Amino acid sequence: MRIGFIGTGAMAQAIARGAVASGVDPATLVFSNRTATKACDLADELGATAASSNASLARQADIVILAVKPKDQRAVIKEISPIVVGHPDVCVVSLAAGRTLDQITTDFGAGIPLVRVMPNVAATVGQSMTALTAARATDAQVAAVRSLMDSIGRTILIDEDYFPVFQALASCSPAWYFQIVDSFARAGLKHGLSKDSAVEITAQAMAGAAATLLLAERKNGTIPAQLIDRVTSPGGTTIAGLLAAEEGGLSTALVSAVDASIHADSHLG
Repeated sequence: MRIGFIGTGAMAQAIARGAVASGVDPATLVFSNRTATKACDLADELGATAASSNASLARQADIVILAVKPKDQRAVIKEISPIVVGHPDVCVVSLAAGRTLDQITTDFGAGIPLVRVMPNVAATVGQSMTALTAARATDAQVAAVRSLMDSIGRTILIDEDYFPVFQALASCSPAWYFQIVDSFARAGLKHGLSKDSAVEITAQAMAGAAATLLLAERKNGTIPAQLIDRVTSPGGTTIAGLLAAEEGGLSTALVSAVDASIHADSHLG
């Protein structure tokens, strides 16, 4: 199976590198880019192939990944649609945030196998949380795309109606986590730690807490509240801090952040 990437920006690079690192044969990867040298550079780095044009790539690939900006996607689809529509075994994958399956299908002018994918910024370090939804794609095509995205983190199949919620929880939330880390670091600075040390301490504590939760959830379905109970002692420092955070509106603020992101997505749509 040959996988083609139209666009070689940061996300395409992360997916391609993750795929090769996970064992995908680089000879099965094909790249094209508006600036041809960028496609050539990535292909040379990985031992893959650079196509002479988007149309040439579409003729070679079984899976065509549209890794261009949303505003540029229609123009790319116009280039490749005669080829893709004429080859119903080709599956198209869209990485464009905000562009629905129906919109992309309309752009192609025909019902093609289509998978919409939404990774997040952590793909660059192999820790993405990625959502997938599909239309007219076979189980084998969906499995192939999911396997590709598994190479950069975790994946979940959800109905497209829930993509705005997913975007808030996975794509927007890293910015909020960065804000939380920075706030903790400023608290550390207030109490005498250097900012660098406080950031390192907080970021590692957050990463460790996330890893602990994921492992516990996989093994026995543990929920966050159960882990909170495990690390709080009667009259202890953790419960004192947790209650202070709740009094300050922590939970309400986080739910409000999700609500605002979903509302903004609906407004933009």
